[in-house]
Amino acid sequence: MSEGNGVTEQKLENTNGTRPKCLPESNSYRNEFYNMNHKYRGKAIICNHEHFEIDLKPRPGTGKDCENLEKCLNYLGFSVDALSNPKYGEIMYHIKKTASMNHSKNDCLLIVVLTHGTNGMLYAKDTNYRPEKLWNLFTEENCPTLAGKPKLFVFQACQGEEYDDGITLTKNIETDGWFEPNRNPTHPDFLVAKSTVPGYYSWRNSTRGSYFITALCEELNYSGKTTDILTLLTFVCQKVALNFESSTDEDISNEKKQVPCISSTLTRRLVFSEKPDRSKDMNSFVKCFEDNCLC
Repeated sequence: MSEGNGVTEQKLENTNGTRPKCLPESNSYRNEFYNMNHKYRGKAIICNHEHFEIDLKPRPGTGKDCENLEKCLNYLGFSVDALSNPKYGEIMYHIKKTASMNHSKNDCLLIVVLTHGTNGMLYAKDTNYRPEKLWNLFTEENCPTLAGKPKLFVFQACQGEEYDDGITLTKNIETDGWFEPNRNPTHPDFLVAKSTVPGYYSWRNSTRGSYFITALCEELNYSGKTTDILTLLTFVCQKVALNFESSTDEDISNEKKQVPCISSTLTRRLVFSEKPDRSKDMNSFVKCFEDNCLC
């Protein structure tokens, strides 16, 4: 039976005797895909940390990760800003500036952090900070022009505490252990991809880059324009778990494994579909931000 407001009354009842809530068809799950047909793909920020002013070891190999990410994200149509060894103030300056921009003509947002991390903290060049400092500025209340659009966060972090058993694969290995997060975003349309499960090491080759970022770039280059992101990340998890193992000179860290961890509140399928005019002058993209800054 249909009512005047267009909502179809459902006769089904749950096992506890209550009726399921009826929703207008316009709000149904049949809105399957995010709209990726805006003029621009969106902003991508990479915070790449190799050297630190505080008592942390350098991260050789992270330059290769950053290089691979820049090429991959440009291929997908992002406007990429790569920050080299940024201090906390520099990171937050770029995050706040990006949150204040008008993203009405953009598909989405992507932020990548390549660094050390422990006990719910990420490390900038000069201090530590909580990862929620990054995504809290992009909620619907704080960044309304990204409301209903996917906001993606990728973390390759360091200094984990536990090892996972595995078999030998390659040499020149270092670790990027994941930090123990206090919380993940609870708002819709967020995705957080972590290099490994909380508490465990995440491996990085000192010349080829990290296992996780290497696999992520390979999958994005291979099928990022045709496969939805959660399916793609499943293949990333599979590749890291099955194809990569550590090889070190110490028994405690030799022949160990890794598997990434994905947290999602995405409400639709996300595919970075080809844009017909992606070869257009990217300076117009920068000008779009300058002209529409909400500061």
